[in-house]
Amino acid sequence: MKTRHVLATALVTCVGVGVIAVAPAQAYDRDAYAYAAGHMIERSDIPASLGDFRKALAFNAYTAGDSLVVCDVPQSDPNVQDLVVKVPAGRYSFSANYSAKGKDAPSIDVTVNQYASAEKAISAFQSLAKGVKKCVGSGSNTWTDPDTGAVTTYSTQITNGVVPEVTTTGVESVFVSNNSLSETTPGDTKYVNDQYAVFSLFDDTIIQTQYFTNTNTNMTSKQRKAVNQVAFNAETRWLG
Repeated sequence: MKTRHVLATALVTCVGVGVIAVAPAQAYDRDAYAYAAGHMIERSDIPASLGDFRKALAFNAYTAGDSLVVCDVPQSDPNVQDLVVKVPAGRYSFSANYSAKGKDAPSIDVTVNQYASAEKAISAFQSLAKGVKKCVGSGSNTWTDPDTGAVTTYSTQITNGVVPEVTTTGVESVFVSNNSLSETTPGDTKYVNDQYAVFSLFDDTIIQTQYFTNTNTNMTSKQRKAVNQVAFNAETRWLG
């Protein structure tokens, strides 16, 4: 694996970490499940700038669906369907989720999408890297409460790009950033829920690392860099 980070960095093992394992609803490969369960990110892999995260890990394994959704770009025209960018899914998906402490706290989710072969993963990632360029634009829509007359406006702005810091065998990871805002008047109630996702190609997998702010402040460049670090850590754990 060629990367601009150093893979020889020592891995830290969390002691006494609670694991919430969610049984898959469909059949799965037990060996793949066992490997995945022991090779997901740990709390120590999450930089402090992303929040004060709980120790408990929620782990899930399931048979993947038909497609992996890269982004959903809303359209301002209510008569025009959202633009959904998606690529073929793998055979299995394994996810690790950590939530931060507090109400409406941030969360981070790493999903390992495992394909039948490295060739299939490469093909899917090539489609993803091409399709992610369509993940751009802004849209908004409104909803009026029939009882109070309050008007809620939801708007979102989506951008994309590459992540040179996370490069595997010469292939740069890509990101999708979603800045969203919900405003209700009267009352001037605002709610921000920015999202940032990194997609990385690694052997026979596409690893998706996604951060949800769940706060009323916009995501900072420092936080995006920290998510990039988590994406790299996810590859390191999977390798180890």
